[in-house]
Amino acid sequence: MPLWGHSRAPCVLAARLVKEHESLVVSMIIPPNYFKNAEAEISAEFDDAPEETRRRLRVFSPYKSDKDDIFFNITALFGSFSTTYKSLLEANAITCAQTGQVFDSAPSPCAVFLDVYLSPLMFAVRAMSGSTVPIVGLCPLHASFLVHLYGPERMDGLGDLDAKIEAEAARLGVTAKDIGDTLHTMPVVSDFLKLAYKGFETSNAIFSFSSYNLEKQSIDAMRSWFSEDWNKEVYTVGPLFPSKPTTYSISSKTASGSSQVEEFLETSLKKHGENSLVLISFGSLFWPIISEYIEEVLEALVEKNIPFILSCASIYATVSDELVSRIHATESGLICKWVPQKYVLNHPATGWFMTHAGQSGVLEALDSGTPMICWPFEFDQPCAAAHLSENLHVAFELVQVRTGVHGMKPLYRHGMQAKGTREAVGVEIREVLDACRGDKGAELRKNALEIKAQFSESWKANGVSRKDMHLFLEKFNIRL
Repeated sequence: MPLWGHSRAPCVLAARLVKEHESLVVSMIIPPNYFKNAEAEISAEFDDAPEETRRRLRVFSPYKSDKDDIFFNITALFGSFSTTYKSLLEANAITCAQTGQVFDSAPSPCAVFLDVYLSPLMFAVRAMSGSTVPIVGLCPLHASFLVHLYGPERMDGLGDLDAKIEAEAARLGVTAKDIGDTLHTMPVVSDFLKLAYKGFETSNAIFSFSSYNLEKQSIDAMRSWFSEDWNKEVYTVGPLFPSKPTTYSISSKTASGSSQVEEFLETSLKKHGENSLVLISFGSLFWPIISEYIEEVLEALVEKNIPFILSCASIYATVSDELVSRIHATESGLICKWVPQKYVLNHPATGWFMTHAGQSGVLEALDSGTPMICWPFEFDQPCAAAHLSENLHVAFELVQVRTGVHGMKPLYRHGMQAKGTREAVGVEIREVLDACRGDKGAELRKNALEIKAQFSESWKANGVSRKDMHLFLEKFNIRL
């Protein structure tokens, strides 16, 4: 999937499979807009692995492009996939359209891993392979959200959302798109929501990139749902990060601006001390709809002399020239198009992560022992923000930054409601920043560090994630 939050964990999983099992060959399709990021992530996991091991992971893009538009890349991926899979199925040589590298022929696939939101590609696999090749659905979203949105009604889920939208559209005499677009504020979101349910139905098994230490109850509920309704297993393999995180910082230097990031971190550490800096990142898609809100947050950071790094990876990201000039003049912050996020979170200068609470970022933060300030937008993010702040106590949750029809409603938990003003955002963020420096902030950091310690056990010899991966390989008779 051409979103980095959906692509990062599969990079580590692919590298780990070929590292641990000398008979496996993995062919990995990566959108060209994240090709360099994927290479850095994989190199970090391989570290000093033999060259023969590295050769068994073939990373390539089936089409060439320099566009960062998710919708263009999804269309290009859909258009090129069938031809690519046919070549793999026939054990032909593969050429990377982005780099020109040619990979020799390899055995025909014994399993196909696909993002559940790419269910149309699952249908293409079924059309060419029938039921002989198992399809594994990759879930890069919080299990709590998946159970809530797609789970059966006995679990308070919505069930088959696609079928319900079609039925409601027929009842009202409107199109399914008219109904779907009332569910979410972002364009075409409802179309993506429907794709995942088809992915669950079509796949033979599910790999969740979540962690038992993050949301055990939701994972258990998801396992029960899939077992009872579809007789399918859910394997939990998260968190997935390179085994040698220090190597990642070296690899990331190939990316534009990374040396500037490292210099800013070191300066912040010397000037402000450990745990002083705030990293702000909303992933590769999301960005505040009301620009005044992000500007108010940045002004509060400058006012309180808190160093920060702002990632503007989203295609929707905008910050006014006037504010950029002010920030540069005060030397209080750094604004970048791309940030080596895990490296920043691991740095001793970093104390807080302001995030939309997507699964990838949340796992990265907790794996680094970094508490969060959650600014949720859509999808699984509100569920995650509630869980992180109310249950795990590793995050503050922002309310006043919320927008849209759904975001402006009172929260069920405590009745708090966004006022819809920049002034309210300013009051809230200043209260939170003060709390970050107080006893509450210290408590959240302690809890985050405890989860970091638990995460470190997941992929050890008897770790729950490693066990799940081996259970999958054994059940589907993938020879090792």
